[in-house]
Amino acid sequence: MAGFSVTPGRPILLNCPACGGSITLRAAGHSVTAVCAYCGSLLDVNRPELRIIEQSHEAARRPLITIGLRARFEDQPWEVIGYQEKSIGGLATEVPLMLQTFLSQKDSWQEYLLFNPYHGFRFLSQADGHWTLHRVVKGAKHLPKNQIFQRFSAGMATVDYVLGEFYWRVKKGDRAQISDSIAPPYVLSVEKTGDEINTAIGTYLAATEVAAAFGMDRNRLPKTRGVAPHQPSPFAARLPGILRIALAALAIATAIQLLQAFGSDGKVIHTESFDIATETPELTHVSPPFGVAGGSANLCLASQVNLDNDWAELEASLVNEATGETRTATLGMEYYSGIEDDERWSEGNPRASACFPAVSQGMYRLVLEADGGAFHTGQPGSRFFMVEVKRDVPIWSNWTALLLALLPYPGYLWLRHRGFESARWSGAE
Repeated sequence: MAGFSVTPGRPILLNCPACGGSITLRAAGHSVTAVCAYCGSLLDVNRPELRIIEQSHEAARRPLITIGLRARFEDQPWEVIGYQEKSIGGLATEVPLMLQTFLSQKDSWQEYLLFNPYHGFRFLSQADGHWTLHRVVKGAKHLPKNQIFQRFSAGMATVDYVLGEFYWRVKKGDRAQISDSIAPPYVLSVEKTGDEINTAIGTYLAATEVAAAFGMDRNRLPKTRGVAPHQPSPFAARLPGILRIALAALAIATAIQLLQAFGSDGKVIHTESFDIATETPELTHVSPPFGVAGGSANLCLASQVNLDNDWAELEASLVNEATGETRTATLGMEYYSGIEDDERWSEGNPRASACFPAVSQGMYRLVLEADGGAFHTGQPGSRFFMVEVKRDVPIWSNWTALLLALLPYPGYLWLRHRGFESARWSGAE
């Protein structure tokens, strides 16, 4: 800047020719225009003598983050030198109809211009409590790798308020056609003014990160509302890890289950069938003794009965002949069928099963007590029961229970993630 002695990082103090107020140029040698914080006049600072471009007596506003504050982003110090307020006004006629949407359905946002004398400029924007740090890029090689950007919105942005200094000529009322494409946590913003096109890549920042960068209380920053276009889904971040843990646990349980299944005997050690008349008062059947050999293993009973629109039940007691120890299980069976609206239907199952865990070797006897609808009506007839006893049967109920226990939380995260994405894209209709 001719006439000024410029040292990188050292501010220059000037006086506003409109009101005499003090102006601090924090990016001297880079800034082209500045807005007086006292009278709001737009000044040309690209020459030794300050020239008034547009005089204003509008009362200066106080930004949320005041000009001159310093922060640390990208592991570098930055200073706030400029502030803009923008809004979406009329839509660009060149934009296709399907893209003529408001930016995330928000009609205004704020932008802070950050400066570092050795690293240039960054833009820090805020809308509805959501923050984004932007940097201008030249060419696709500066974009994040392996990211697919989706078009989100487009429209015509208007500058509603300006304060501080800028490295381009900017004033209230300036308009630019903008379009945003997203690949959370990134947003690719393209701004077109006449024949000039500028592209910036932005990264989503949580309010806590911004507060920490400026060393301020988080409560001083606005609360977040809704979902930002490029805000990363917190559920998507947790879902892969949870899924990996769930799948690993399921794989281990499946391997153990298959080893047990292939190593199980599953041998039939006793079968019998018997009739019980429906009109008889004696509903108990006692089996002959049968032996259980080998080590401790489960013993599973399977029963079947002839049923037609009725139910039956066996109260099965496994009695150890030597010790008298008794274990009891209930096998419930039912079967109903009919025709309704020329459609045949049926429900229930005339078969049932139950297992006794860890049955040791020895001699056993089954005491089977029958019950059922036909036994209460007293109609002539009988129920024909068949019972089969197997030793060391692979049980899949524990594996199924584990599967049911592992699925709900990943499913919950997936549903919350889908809801988050739905809220995000509702702003791009």
